Amino acid sequence: MPTTTMLDQATAVIENAWGQPIEAFEVLGVRRPSDDPLLRCAMHTRTALAITDNAVTVYQARLHALTRHGYVPDFYELDRITEAAVSLRVAHAESRAYLQAIRRVGGGS
Repeated sequence: MPTTTMLDQATAVIENAWGQPIEAFEVLGVRRPSDDPLLRCAMHTRTALAITDNAVTVYQARLHALTRHGYVPDFYELDRITEAAVSLRVAHAESRAYLQAIRRVGGGS
């Protein structure tokens, strides 16, 4: 069973709050911005969430590569491990903040 990302959760909140699939809003946004300021805010925040969601994936992959089973990192790689872990925590925190903002705008808690 695939895990639900924060981006998936944000998409579900937007779709439930405005009653249309996210693709419809994305197409509308390209042609002309929405007249609904809350929807416009939610879509902009979702775009930012998509960027941090991608960053989470990158930092997780980097951290897993540096700490994989049977691999002994060199001394100089310890800084890379620490930086990847810190960056992953920051990206997670940003994603949680964006998701919370979308929930507030979309009427969820």
